[in-house]
Amino acid sequence: MTIEKAADERFETSYADFSLGRVFRQLNHLIRSDHESGAQDLLEWVQEDEKRLAIALGVSDVAGKKILEIGPGQNLERAWYYGKKNEVVGVDLDVVPIGWNISGYYNMLRQNGMGRFAKTVGRNILINPKQSRAWAKAIGVKKPSSPQMYYDDFCTADISDRVPGFGTYDAVTTWSVFEHLADPKTALSNVVKALKPGGALLISLHLYTSNYGHHDIRAFTGKAADLPHWGHLRPNHKDSIYPSAYLNEWRLHQYREIFDELAPGYTEYLDMYEHPEVYGPEIKGQLAEELKDYSLDELLTVNVVYAWQKPYDA
Repeated sequence: MTIEKAADERFETSYADFSLGRVFRQLNHLIRSDHESGAQDLLEWVQEDEKRLAIALGVSDVAGKKILEIGPGQNLERAWYYGKKNEVVGVDLDVVPIGWNISGYYNMLRQNGMGRFAKTVGRNILINPKQSRAWAKAIGVKKPSSPQMYYDDFCTADISDRVPGFGTYDAVTTWSVFEHLADPKTALSNVVKALKPGGALLISLHLYTSNYGHHDIRAFTGKAADLPHWGHLRPNHKDSIYPSAYLNEWRLHQYREIFDELAPGYTEYLDMYEHPEVYGPEIKGQLAEELKDYSLDELLTVNVVYAWQKPYDA
């Protein structure tokens, strides 16, 4: 393994079927957001991960590849980006209505619940037109190509029988999904099976032990200052944190264990962004004592990214 450092609420119908109050909070925040600036920030992150995928594949440019994305979500940003030069297939547990087809929204309401349904309708009416235009402009396309979608649970052992192409994909990618999976090991096993020999995976996850790894919607809608630092890891503050999604609460060593077993020789990137400078100095005194069971890597890493190439003789 090589390492590069860059600076329980459960939901039965969806990984993120939360209350209408949280839906309105998020929509209000998105309405006020600068979509063009946000698109440029996202593009930088996407391009950085594209470089990592290219390194894993041993190529200079990720083009002409057959890519499977797990959990592309409702905005499909990365699927659109990679779809410019590649064939992209998506697998998602949530129904992702494309356009305004009535059956798609009915299936979302039935399968994913009212919270997810309300959020999607609100986004598509109030936010997505501007957000989509900003993203299309950022990636240089007029009409992005949507992926072929399959709706399934990647944590099931028999998914290879239901999603075509297992064993033929040049790359399998996923962002901010593995922390929401009840069985990451089975999911990783399926990722490895889906790759052809010489294919590569790129798995990026938001680490639970990071400051905002709790996924309390307030942390992402301008109210982060109202939350205690690492409140979800501190017994005296945990009751004040309200996750907006199911979280498996895995720690860094648990992810490393399954990658050591199923994808030996992987590369791990610890994306800390500005957290060492902003939050690192806060870890002292009583707070340091409360967090003594966690390493600085666990506390200051925001996203962990794993890249790996499947051996050609596999």
